[in-house]
Amino acid sequence: MAHIDPPLPRRTVPGQVRVSPPDGLPPPGKPLAARLWSRVLDMGLVLWVVRIPLASLVLGLLLMLAVTQAQDTLVDVAMSGAPLAQAAGLSQAILGLLAATFVLWAIPLHYAARLLLETDDGIAALRRRRAAETTPRGSTDRWTSFILRQTPRLLGALTFAAFAIGAVAAVANLPTLVDAQVARAARAQLQLIAWVMLAAVPVFFAYAALRGRLIRIGPFQAADAAVGRACAGLFRALGITARADDPSGELHATGRLLLLAYALGVVAILVANPLWLAGQLPLALAVPLIFGGWVPILSYLASIGRRWRFPFVTALLLLGAAGVYLIGDNHRVRTLTATAPSYQRTTIDTAAFLWMRANGCAEAPATCPRPIIVAAAGGASRAGFFTASVIGHFLDFARHADGFTLTRADGSKLVRGAWDDARISPQAAQALANVDIATRIFAISGVSGGAYGAAATAAALEARASGAPPCAAGPAPQWFGGRVTTWQDCLESLTSGDYLTAAFFGLAFHDQVQAFLEDRAALLEQSWERRFAEVVTPPDAAMARRMAAPFLAKERDPSHWVPFLVLNGTSVETGQRIVTTDLQPTYSTRRPCPSGGARSECPLFTHAIDFHGLVRADLDVRLSTAALNSARFPVISPPGSIYQVEKDVVDRIVDGGYFENFGAASALELAQALVDVAPQLAPFILVISNDPGSTLTEERTARAVVVPDAAEHVWFSEATSPIGAIGTVRSGRGRLAVAEAGRWLEERFGTGCRSNLAHIKVWPEALDGTCPVGVATPKAIRDVSMSWWLSKPVQMNLREQLEHTGDRCNNDAAVAAVWQALATPSSACLAGR
Repeated sequence: MAHIDPPLPRRTVPGQVRVSPPDGLPPPGKPLAARLWSRVLDMGLVLWVVRIPLASLVLGLLLMLAVTQAQDTLVDVAMSGAPLAQAAGLSQAILGLLAATFVLWAIPLHYAARLLLETDDGIAALRRRRAAETTPRGSTDRWTSFILRQTPRLLGALTFAAFAIGAVAAVANLPTLVDAQVARAARAQLQLIAWVMLAAVPVFFAYAALRGRLIRIGPFQAADAAVGRACAGLFRALGITARADDPSGELHATGRLLLLAYALGVVAILVANPLWLAGQLPLALAVPLIFGGWVPILSYLASIGRRWRFPFVTALLLLGAAGVYLIGDNHRVRTLTATAPSYQRTTIDTAAFLWMRANGCAEAPATCPRPIIVAAAGGASRAGFFTASVIGHFLDFARHADGFTLTRADGSKLVRGAWDDARISPQAAQALANVDIATRIFAISGVSGGAYGAAATAAALEARASGAPPCAAGPAPQWFGGRVTTWQDCLESLTSGDYLTAAFFGLAFHDQVQAFLEDRAALLEQSWERRFAEVVTPPDAAMARRMAAPFLAKERDPSHWVPFLVLNGTSVETGQRIVTTDLQPTYSTRRPCPSGGARSECPLFTHAIDFHGLVRADLDVRLSTAALNSARFPVISPPGSIYQVEKDVVDRIVDGGYFENFGAASALELAQALVDVAPQLAPFILVISNDPGSTLTEERTARAVVVPDAAEHVWFSEATSPIGAIGTVRSGRGRLAVAEAGRWLEERFGTGCRSNLAHIKVWPEALDGTCPVGVATPKAIRDVSMSWWLSKPVQMNLREQLEHTGDRCNNDAAVAAVWQALATPSSACLAGR
């Protein structure tokens, strides 16, 4: 290190008064602007040295400021510790979040920043340089001392401010609920979280100041010295000893040891069992660990990088990228040994026959009901929950026979009329008496979260006994309801679990290490499997593990009907659909193939790739993996590598929404093939979508009455516009596929049946709580969180989408159309042909 000589003393003229410069500014000799700029450079150096803790804080602040999904996790904290419509006050959950932020994020950031500043040679040189520039007595420059002392404290304190920001934003995101007391209680608790977290900011500053003084008190100083002697060799080996020129600085041995223990503990626990840890630190409680867990290790690498003049962090990232390229990543699609070869899957004509047997009409196909094909759009847990809730609504036919009155928490009453508020006609009620509605559903075509909802629904139907829902009667964790008594309750409770925490632990830790570790996709699948096993209690214990069992487990049993599944992913190599299905991908016909091709080998889906055709015939995937084949959207789930043999990646699969986000294209082609092999049947397609933004766009542009309204000013339009187009075209293609399905069904069956497709949607809500549909001036709408977890108010809002409302934002017509389709025989739709 270069030696800096102290400045020569200035000569003083006799009688002249020496005036010292104010503390915090360099001595005269430079213009004021130059002197201020030197202070800016000092601050820049300090921030560069602590760049890892600073990056952790900035990312956390941005997450809570701009990401609805992160803000929504705080609603879980707000609504813990009291009944649904009551405010719990300073609950255990709030105190837990406060403690997790303090221990897992604030302290590591503070200690890591302190470690970096106390061991950096550049900061040591800055101290000496500023000390030499000050008063004749050579005292340390107060400005330099101030920023070096307060920067680590500020970094630690602002972690609490991040959660305060998130809580305020979460208040604005709360949907308008029919049960207003629930929203009021959640709002009050979120405001309390914001105030508690803001109050923790000065408390942390006081802790940091007191910590430095406590360590100098006799017993504490002796204990710290003992730790320093015991760990001296380790500290020297790691290069985190106090500098020789500052042995009495603030780099205490206990702080270094705690930081080291934290780093090792994070690695050990997250490598060993991230699913267990997700149960201990769910949702918002996991955020401090996700942002604080890597800080000690990366700060250490940054420290030795400055010491050795080598970018260790950047080199590690490049080395990891090169290793993944040369050796491969850990994003392999999980497979297992098949119970039967994939080529023995059910053909479409056999599937039609089995479905007719399940409905008691195989001997007289003209009397068969209309086969229902569900198209479930993507949207993570929002899609999974809404898909399950809608299907459960129709499975609960008997529950709708009588009306009821429900008194809400705020004292208001919800009055539900008989026969689903008169949406079931008397004729339909009579036709559906003593009918198992599940037998009417022929197949479910799912995308992304809709694929998960489809898989969970099919697994629950398979696990049922005597038509009763298989879920445990007690309240399910994370679900907004109480006792589980209906199919809608059961399917909602299955799809309302916390799948986000395990996936983010995988993203933050497992996928940064990769070697010998399962990736975040596998952790997400396992969290689905665990939730199903926790909630479902079937007579056959093996059925509780259905989500973890082979996808092609067994043939369809007409006496215990389960819909076929068509789960839509996207090929990275070709851009086509990759379909994971329990139906054979081809069939024979005497007529021209609806989707083109030779008559002896009609493709079930046009220009689509059969997933099981990409792997060996003796391999299968779990039901959870089949669902995730469709749900690999960016960040949360990586592209899945499909291996044909051990070291041959034949393709990579990503989210089905890249191709078309509604699953309607596959649903239409399935309906066309079904009609081709069984002309006596008249399929009905039920589309279930969950994106209020897409719904508003559809309502405003479907008839070209209103054009879109773009923002006048955007940042970096050259980059953001193409990305935005990729994000919106998936729903645009979905709406186009729905329109095409409606057109084909109308041409085929419109003369006999007036309704052949129903679209049940999540309707948009303006920020003032009103329905923005039909309003000439565009209104901003509330964001509805889309991640692998849903807060209870969002769950309640999704269920309320099926209730009758007085404005235009309602699904009344679509619900009535589905009931009518369930009760209509196929022959009625074929009468005019």
